[in-house]
Amino acid sequence: MKTRLVYILVLLLVLLQSACYTTNEVVRYDYSYLYDDNQAIINPKYKIFHHSEDSSILYYQLNSGDILYERIAGDSAKAASIKMKYSLYADRDLTILIDSGSQRLANYGENGRKKLLQNSFTFKLQEGKLGWLSVRFRDDNKDFNVINILKIDKTGNLNEQYFIYLKGEQVLFDQRSISDTLTIRKSNLVNDKQFVMEVSDKEFNMTPPPFAQALSYELKFRRDNQYPFFFKDNNYLFTANHRFNRFYPVNDSNKTNYIFYFGEQFPKLNQVTELIDPTRYISTSTEYKNLKAAVNPKKGLDSFWLKLGKNENNSKELLKEYYERIEVANQFFTSYKEGWKTDRGIIYVIYGAPSTIRKNADKEVWLYGEENNVLSVQFRFYQPESVNISNHFEMVRNSDYKNNWYRQVDLWRQGKID
Repeated sequence: MKTRLVYILVLLLVLLQSACYTTNEVVRYDYSYLYDDNQAIINPKYKIFHHSEDSSILYYQLNSGDILYERIAGDSAKAASIKMKYSLYADRDLTILIDSGSQRLANYGENGRKKLLQNSFTFKLQEGKLGWLSVRFRDDNKDFNVINILKIDKTGNLNEQYFIYLKGEQVLFDQRSISDTLTIRKSNLVNDKQFVMEVSDKEFNMTPPPFAQALSYELKFRRDNQYPFFFKDNNYLFTANHRFNRFYPVNDSNKTNYIFYFGEQFPKLNQVTELIDPTRYISTSTEYKNLKAAVNPKKGLDSFWLKLGKNENNSKELLKEYYERIEVANQFFTSYKEGWKTDRGIIYVIYGAPSTIRKNADKEVWLYGEENNVLSVQFRFYQPESVNISNHFEMVRNSDYKNNWYRQVDLWRQGKID
């Protein structure tokens, strides 16, 4: 059987509309499976940790629900067969090889039973260097491959790769805390012992539509409180009592890292008041103002969706689809604010999962529709170097999106979203 590859063999040169997007870079492969929960495809999570001067560790996590388990000849149990291969390059074009290796993961289980599988490997990279790590996973039972390209920054700037977050001995794979208590572990390469923690419960604004001007730089916020803390044996036990937490060495506030805590129910929204806010993307100013001021918020929200859906059954389906997209956006796009409020989040909520995604270590291009079709729409996102948050992407905005945006919003308001 011919091997099916997630990536395509033809490279797509991205035409850029902003100086933030350089024209000599290529966005590779099709990653449309990344944000589509309907596709049970390996979707690894990664955490890089610079533990020594000449090597670093990549921790990765797989969901067993995305893996196919098959019975082995002569064995009554079912097993997964996963191959992992990595290649580390000194250049963005992936031509100068520094290190490479592979692992095979064997795990017994049953299809449909979800559990998190964690593993790690050590790769060679000297302190002071940059690298680009290509990681390929192959599910032998599915005859399927996925590839991710990760940027490795070991230039001594105390970015997030010099810290790791733990719940017990379980690695947390992003800067969003899944619990109110965790351990921050710093690298041996970080000589500073005393740090400052700043905390805030600021509610950040939802992003504007893609044709509108971007929000001003939001991370300049007024802290609610701050306090010094010390690492002991490179560890610090941290309790998140606030939504927004950032820490830095006591003598260098430019080397900042972040931890975010949105509550134990996150990424779900459960309170009626929480469900009202995201309706702003598809409501008129008057509708939204009335929802926010409603004496009975639940009744007001029900009336809003009934108006859009025209009947009870269609309204329920419309509401279900909208808030499922909100949850997916929170799961994948959350950075310093909830995922649905971000640039990628607003596009996902209104347009759904992209038909095609091209990406590299710090850029994503989303296509809705067929390639080379004038009716298709494309959105570009990039990671600004000025923000030290791995999951923070900003959109390349353009006034030409305006008509397409309102057509898509009108579909919601007519209750015609599939």
